[in-house]
Amino acid sequence: MKTIVFIFATLHPKKDSFEKVSEIIKSIIDNTRKEVGCIEFNLYEDFEKKKLYLYEQWRDELSITKHFTYDYTLKAIANLKDYQEKETDVIKMKKIK
Repeated sequence: MKTIVFIFATLHPKKDSFEKVSEIIKSIIDNTRKEVGCIEFNLYEDFEKKKLYLYEQWRDELSITKHFTYDYTLKAIANLKDYQEKETDVIKMKKIK
């Protein structure tokens, strides 16, 4: 049985780059949701517009690995570097119950 992988990622936009970071992530959402193995891929913002959050569900680790080979994903990652205060914090989880 494959283990569904849950990801919670926190993005840290620079003060003047919140909208730019949001647009970069929004640009990959539709393609990502069409990927084999993607169950859920959603972008959230806090009310103060200081941080962005990705909540993802993937069928398995292989699906995540493949996600990071697509041109649109690689381009987004490269573009984010100039607009974030620090690297994205990523937490991978599995459901216990």
